[in-house]
Amino acid sequence: MSAPPPPRSRGARAGRALLVGLASVCIAVQAALLGTAGWAVANPRTVGDLVAYWQYDPTPAIAGYATRGAMSDHGRFLFYASTPQVLPDGEFDRVCAQAEVGIGVLGCYTLADGRIYLFDITNVDLDEFEVVVAAHEMLHAAWSRLSAEEQAAVEAPLEEAFASVPAESELVERIAAYEAADPDSRIPELYAIVGTELETIPEVLEQHYARYFDDRAQVVALWKQVEAIFLELQAELERLSAEIDRLGAEIDAEQAAAEQVAAVLEADIAAFNARAARPGGYTSQSAFQRDRQALLDRQAALTRSIEATNAKIDTYNALVEEFTALNEEAAALDKDLNIDPQPLAPGDAAPAP
Repeated sequence: MSAPPPPRSRGARAGRALLVGLASVCIAVQAALLGTAGWAVANPRTVGDLVAYWQYDPTPAIAGYATRGAMSDHGRFLFYASTPQVLPDGEFDRVCAQAEVGIGVLGCYTLADGRIYLFDITNVDLDEFEVVVAAHEMLHAAWSRLSAEEQAAVEAPLEEAFASVPAESELVERIAAYEAADPDSRIPELYAIVGTELETIPEVLEQHYARYFDDRAQVVALWKQVEAIFLELQAELERLSAEIDRLGAEIDAEQAAAEQVAAVLEADIAAFNARAARPGGYTSQSAFQRDRQALLDRQAALTRSIEATNAKIDTYNALVEEFTALNEEAAALDKDLNIDPQPLAPGDAAPAP
């Protein structure tokens, strides 16, 4: 693999022609250093990368992704050589088609022309996600330039890193979805995901990714910030769902019990009234008052029980409103991440990043 060209300085627009001129010299010098002019013919991919790199004028946002993602000179070179472009919603979907329901595509590396396209995430709370996606797609560009031997050398370490991921992790589901769509995508996707999302990986991979990042931990930390948003949202939705289910079960049981108590009390009141109306039914006033008071006490106890259940119903309804609002927030985040909103009902699993 050829080393990347030296870092370039982006001057004012007026210096553009000079930079292009220097690029031509740089390519010529590299070819000469390698022995013959035939090097350029034998290495069209590298020549194409050099030309694309020098002709590409990154926007401040694109340059910011490379800097905030701690891309190395070589990582930035591959990123710029892939001429990354941020596209709005509709235009992005036409370029980076998605077929998986409930999965948001935020970036793609097109093998046909070697370009990176990034979805325009407008939610400022998800700003870090754009950096992670950019780094992820840069690693796809890197993967496409590795030789078959280099790819094979990292396959086992990638599987080792992935084996440390808990089975209940969202990442396991994500990889399964990738494989379902394209069985050949497992290793290339692991390559991009492991490099940007996992903190602890085999040393051989850490050394490998050092080609593309000056500090890989920096982009992983950004991913953790984004992930925390969804984990907190997921935890709160699951907590509310569980509480709604628990209260709902209690309310159902209490209402069923109250109906049984009310039915028995109604029958006992009817029997008391019939006895009191029958001549000689009660032979003493004290017996009458005793039975009457007992019925009144039972009626009061039933009323208190019903009032307590009604209070739980008020709490239940408030929780449902809170759950609904949070669900709407989750749906809005889904939309911000190019996912078709799929609102949940209490008892469903919460969404994950």
